[in-house]
Amino acid sequence: MLAACPGQDPYGHRPAPTQKSGPSPAASSASTTDVAARDPATVRRKGNHLVGQPSPYLLQHAHNPVDWYPWGEEALARARRENKPIFLSIGYSTCHWCHVMEEESFEDDTVAAFLNEHFISIKVDREQRPDLDAIYIDAVSALGSSTGWPLTVFLMPSLEPYYGGTYFPRHSRGGRPGFLEVLEEVRSLFAEQGEQVATKGREVLAEVERRALAAVGAPAALEAARMSRAMARLVGGRDSRNGGYGRRNKFPQSPLLLAHLRHVQRVDDPGTRDHLVLTLEKMMRGGIRDHLAGTFHRYAVDLHWHLPHFEKTLYDNAQLAAIYIEAGLSLDRPDFVDVGRALLDDIVANWQQPDGGFVVGFDADDPGGEGYFYSWTPDELATVLPAEDAAIVGRAFGVTSAGDREIEGRSVLHREPDERVASPLGLDVEAVRGAIDRSLPKLAEARAQRKPPGVDDKELVAWNGLMIMALADASRWLDEPRYRDAAIEAGNWILDTAWAEPVLRRGVFKGQSLGDGYLDDHAMAGLAFVRLHAATGNLLWLTSARRVADELLAHFHDADRHVFLHVRGSALDGESGLPLRIADFDDNALPSGGATAVQLMLELGAITGDETLYDAGYQVLARAAVHAEQRPYWSGTLLTALDHATAPVREVVIAGAPVGEDTAALWNEVVDSRPSRVLPVRLPASGIPPTLAEQFPALAGKRAKRGQATAYVCERGRCEAPTSDPAVLRQQLAAVREPGTQPE
Repeated sequence: MLAACPGQDPYGHRPAPTQKSGPSPAASSASTTDVAARDPATVRRKGNHLVGQPSPYLLQHAHNPVDWYPWGEEALARARRENKPIFLSIGYSTCHWCHVMEEESFEDDTVAAFLNEHFISIKVDREQRPDLDAIYIDAVSALGSSTGWPLTVFLMPSLEPYYGGTYFPRHSRGGRPGFLEVLEEVRSLFAEQGEQVATKGREVLAEVERRALAAVGAPAALEAARMSRAMARLVGGRDSRNGGYGRRNKFPQSPLLLAHLRHVQRVDDPGTRDHLVLTLEKMMRGGIRDHLAGTFHRYAVDLHWHLPHFEKTLYDNAQLAAIYIEAGLSLDRPDFVDVGRALLDDIVANWQQPDGGFVVGFDADDPGGEGYFYSWTPDELATVLPAEDAAIVGRAFGVTSAGDREIEGRSVLHREPDERVASPLGLDVEAVRGAIDRSLPKLAEARAQRKPPGVDDKELVAWNGLMIMALADASRWLDEPRYRDAAIEAGNWILDTAWAEPVLRRGVFKGQSLGDGYLDDHAMAGLAFVRLHAATGNLLWLTSARRVADELLAHFHDADRHVFLHVRGSALDGESGLPLRIADFDDNALPSGGATAVQLMLELGAITGDETLYDAGYQVLARAAVHAEQRPYWSGTLLTALDHATAPVREVVIAGAPVGEDTAALWNEVVDSRPSRVLPVRLPASGIPPTLAEQFPALAGKRAKRGQATAYVCERGRCEAPTSDPAVLRQQLAAVREPGTQPE
C-alpha cells in the first residue's frame, strides 16, 4: 500500500511520547452484559443510526453491521443509561486507512456483535466535526499513542478518554494487536478499573486544554526579527536535496511555505528563498502533482515527492494555487505561475458545484486498483500517442516497463527536465516541449474514459473560503475574469446557502446543513470576503466580512485569556456534548483557525478603523509571538500574521465612478498588490453610504474630490494627502518596498 500507516504519523501530528497509558495489547476475555444488543444481520439489512446523515463518510458506514450512532444526545444518553463505554471512530470519506479498517473490522460480524453488545459505537466525520477531532486526537497523543486517521478512541460514558490509537488490523500483525483483542482488553479495563481510568481520562482532558493554551504567554513585542529567528530554527529540518521537511513522507506544509514566501518578500535571506524555490520545483515536477489535471495529491509517501497518496483535497490545492502564483510573480518564475493557473483551471472546471460551492476532495482509493486512474504503462501511451511522441512522453514522465512496484508496475507521471529528455533522443528542447504540449490533452482525454476515484461532495465553508481567496487574488494579479467569477459564485454560495443569519454553518451536503460553523469557517470566510472586495470593488463583500468578524468576536473570542476558541461559546450546551472548549493556534494541513482569525482582525480592523477588531487580533498575536518563533514548524499562519503586523502595510481607498477611466487609472496602481502589503478598498464617488459609516469609521469622508476619482493612502488611519494623479499614488506606495529589500 502507498498510504502511510497511520501509526507512522502521516498527517503531521506530533509523534507519540515514549510512555504508555491504558490497556496493553495483550488480550483477555471480557464478561458479557445483560443488555440486549441489535443483531449484526439486522443492522446490516435495515441500516444503523447513520442512515440519512448529511455526511458521505457516515453514509459509507450506514449499513455496517456495527450499530453506529452519530455523535449526539441519543448516543451519549444511552451510554450513560446503560453504563457502557463509548467506541469513538473518527475519519473522513477519502481516507484510505479508514476504508481498510471498515473492510477488515467494521464489516466483520464477529467484531460487530462484540461492539454492539459491549459498547456504544459512535462514528464521526472529522471534516464535519473538527471540534471533536481536535479534542480527541490530542487526547490520544496525551495517552501515549501516535495519531492519525482513522482515529480510534475509547471513552467513559462521561466522555473521558481512556485508550486510543489509529488503525488496528482485524488480526494481529506487524506488532499491532488485532482489533478484537483490543476491544476485549478495553472492555475489561472499563469493567474492572472504571473509576481509575475515568480519573486518568479527566487528567488527559486537562492536559489537552493545557496544550491548547501552551501558545499563550505574556505579551511580547511584535518585531520582524522574530520571523528571521523562526526561519533559522527551521534550517536543521530542511531537506536540502529534495525540498520540504521530513525524512520519510513529504507533505506540502502549505501554511509554512506561505510564511517562507512572506519572509523572502521582505528580507534578503538566500537560504530560505532557495529552500522555498527548491520545494516548489520538486513538487511541481514530482508525482505528487497530477500532471494531466494540474491539481496536487495530498502527500507523497517517499522523500522525492514521487509516489503520492492519491487522495486530493480542496484545502491543499487552494493554498498551493495561491502560493505558486504569488511566488511566481514575486520571484520572477513564470513556470510557477503556470502551475497555479493549471491548478485553478482544474478546480473551476471539475470541483465547483452548480450552486457555486466547491467539493472537498477526491478519494485515495481507486476502482481500478491503487493508483490505476493516475498511472500509465508504455503500452497505454502507445495506444494513445504516435510512436515518436509516446517515446518522448515516456521518457519525460518516467513511464517504464518496470514501473513502480508499489502500484503493481504501473508508472506515476513525474516530470524530468527537458534537457535530460532531449539529449538521449537526439532532439532539441523545443521538439520535446512540442511533443509534450500536444500529447497531454490526448492522455487526459483517454484517462477520462477510466472510472475515476469517488468524490466527497460535501461543501465546507472554511475550505471554500481558502479557495475563494486563491481565486480572488489570482483574478486581480493575472487579470483573469474567470477566476473572479468563480470566486463570486462561491462567495454567493456562502451567503445564500451556508449563512442562516446570524449563524454561519459548517457547510452543506446535498442541501442538508452540517451544523453550526467553527472558528475556521468564520475566519476563512471573513478573509475570503475581504479578498472578494479587493477583486471586485463590491461593498457587499466588505460588509459581509464585517458581519462575520463581529460574530467571530462575539462568540469565539475569549477576551480574558486573549485567545480564539475552536467552537462557539454555546458549544458546551445542548446536544454537542463537548467536554471542553480549546484554543486553536497550531497549523496542520490547514491554517490554524485562531491564527487566521488574527489575520482577519488585523486586516479588517485597519480597513474599518475599528480599534476593537484590530486590538483583539493584535493582543492574541502578542501573546502567541514567542510560541510562533520557538515552534515555527506548527506556526506558519501565526508567522504570516506576525509579518503582516510588523510590515509597512497600507490601506488604499479609491473613491470614484465604478466605470470611470480616472478610477481605473488609480485602481491599476494597486490591482496587482499583495494583501500582505496593500489593503485596497473601492468606494463610489460619493464615498461610504451613510448606513455603513458607523461600521467603517476609517472610510468616512473619503470621496471623490473636484469631480475626479481620488485615492487615499493610509497607515492605520494616518493618511497622506489625497490624490487623483496615478503617478503620485505610485510614489505614495513606494514605502511598500519591493521584495527582498526591506530591512528588519
